Amino acid sequence: MRHGIRMPLLVWGCAAATVAVVAAVLGYSPWDSATWSRWDSGLYEDIARDGYDLFRCEEEPTKWCGDAGWFPAYSWVFGGLHQLGLPLRATGVVVSWLFAAGTIVLLWATFLERRTEAAAVAALFYAAFAPGQIYHYAVFPLSMLAFTTVAFLWLLYRGRYVAAGVAGALAAMSYPAGAVLAPLAAAWLLFQRSIPLGERLRRAAITSGLTLAGLWILLIDQRLETGHWDAFFLVQEKYEHELQNPFVATWDLLVDGLRNFSEGIAVAAAVQTALVTIVLALVLVHAVRRRRSLDGADSLLLIWAVATWALPLSQSSVSAQRGQATLLPLAVLVARLPTPLAWALTLGAVAIAVWMEHYFLNGTLF
Repeated sequence: MRHGIRMPLLVWGCAAATVAVVAAVLGYSPWDSATWSRWDSGLYEDIARDGYDLFRCEEEPTKWCGDAGWFPAYSWVFGGLHQLGLPLRATGVVVSWLFAAGTIVLLWATFLERRTEAAAVAALFYAAFAPGQIYHYAVFPLSMLAFTTVAFLWLLYRGRYVAAGVAGALAAMSYPAGAVLAPLAAAWLLFQRSIPLGERLRRAAITSGLTLAGLWILLIDQRLETGHWDAFFLVQEKYEHELQNPFVATWDLLVDGLRNFSEGIAVAAAVQTALVTIVLALVLVHAVRRRRSLDGADSLLLIWAVATWALPLSQSSVSAQRGQATLLPLAVLVARLPTPLAWALTLGAVAIAVWMEHYFLNGTLF
């Protein structure tokens, strides 16, 4: 059965109302834009207000500080609206909420094919309350990344390579996880062996090339604003990121919750990590079991999900919770699971979303 956009808007309305009510119950005004601004939110606001800056750290002059270590597309959107006279932070919040709504509608109209079967509705609710939900409603670029990623994946699957490349470029300028889309597109297109090699190369060059153009725009803009091509890397260098095994990192997050059971945030982070891991494992196992009937859309989503899951976990000193927030489109594959299982995962996501919002609002979750 198919309907218009009332269903996804209703689902998003439930999620948005839950976010607002939880904030109010915890003593934070949902109408105050400061409620939705924590930690790196200030850096995105600075980029929107004044553009990039880069300077030597006051306490450690050998290192670089500033806001050049963050991606600009989201800030450009609400910063541009601010230039029209709108309040800066409040506009950032509204943009986040609108992208969150747009993502649910887009999922419904594309991969979920406007279906109203129980599993599809469960997947839609899972997307609305997906792990890391609070970042999609705060002054962070995660909702913009989710929207542009869904658009990219759908357009790539439908063979609209130029449009997919443009969406990929926007995703790549929104958040580091967006950079995964360029090699993803190339790999997925080049392995379509039923297509002549020359045509595969052409499609990959268009889609991946346009996606990578987003990263070039970032580098060029930072060169113009800071005088350094590598401004992003200079700022990030002080966090001393190191490569690590994503499976070991996942295990460490789970064990940390057990070892620090008295620390609520450690337990909540471990439970969210467990849910993400379980969901990813279930969709992979389900895909293997039905591999003969696996369609191109699902294979594309599986490759994307594994790469996006691994990226933040393969680096130290990176927020695992924000990395998990990039996996919202995984909801499409939740719809492929048995209906009772899909709803069980969704109810778990709802409970965890409320739990994690508490720690975000009190400043514990960063």
